[in-house]
Amino acid sequence: MNRYTRIALILLFCLVALTSDGGSSHLAVKARPATDDLRRIRFDVTTFEEHNGRRDVISETTVEGPQGTDFQIKLQGGRFQLDAKFLTDLVAPEVLKVRADLNTRRLYGYSERNLPLYEEGAQKQALQLGFDEKLVLLPFGRNDNSDQLKIEITPEVSGQSAYLASGMARPLEIKILKASPGGAITVEASKVPHRFAVEAVLLEDGREVARGETNESLLEEPQDIVLKPTEQAGPEIVNNPIILKLDINRYLRSRPTDQIAIAFDAHSPERQRPGQPPPVAFSAAGIAELGSTLPYDLSDYYLKSSGRKYELRLRVKLAPGEEAN
Repeated sequence: MNRYTRIALILLFCLVALTSDGGSSHLAVKARPATDDLRRIRFDVTTFEEHNGRRDVISETTVEGPQGTDFQIKLQGGRFQLDAKFLTDLVAPEVLKVRADLNTRRLYGYSERNLPLYEEGAQKQALQLGFDEKLVLLPFGRNDNSDQLKIEITPEVSGQSAYLASGMARPLEIKILKASPGGAITVEASKVPHRFAVEAVLLEDGREVARGETNESLLEEPQDIVLKPTEQAGPEIVNNPIILKLDINRYLRSRPTDQIAIAFDAHSPERQRPGQPPPVAFSAAGIAELGSTLPYDLSDYYLKSSGRKYELRLRVKLAPGEEAN
């Protein structure tokens, strides 16, 4: 079976190129278990250098776990540093959604005073990857005239069952097939919930006047939530809607009740009348136990001239079907 190569290329800190090494133009379908929820995914992570077409493997590691397993690749070299975090979700029977958060740093040269100068980059990107594709990361760009460092990530459906004989879920596994010299390259893995249900309520003097909700808010993926007026809303609320851009940017293990960290902007739609100030412009963040309420006073930002008290209440729970363990 031919395998496509998807290349995430950092060159002057710009992603991305998509290339094909030939073969059929459609995704090949592999046999799969009857229940997709029980699938385990394995990622083969290979770091190598290319010297005039010759491939010298530096390290090989496999990461395996249930769908939704995340992993992180760190490179600490004399001139180069890389921190690449990958969040993965199975979005279709044969398709993974991969969200990459990349931070790079390399020595550029020296100043006239002999001080080191560095190039730094920070990028985020989301792409979809089939099980007959592989992702190749070029941390420091493409250079056809010299040696080149590459990190190759290949996803596979694991042949292991999702559960142990005891009935407990099989834990994450990291296997180091070839360690990098001096431990310059490390791979870490984790599994936390990715999907959340969010409820946002706007109160006017204690009465609910607008509400917005979603069951598919993803970890570290900002999402717009429109607060729609309720039957108790007056004309001012109807004519001045609120949109939240919410980012659930961290899941914190804190048993017995885990916590989430959020950041959000509350703003008005762009279709404001010329010369009119926006009815709301508010940025905030917070940490709370899962399922608890986070209150925010908007009285100084939303329809301030009305003299009414406006409060925004947020509540974040696990999405239906998502598990904390």
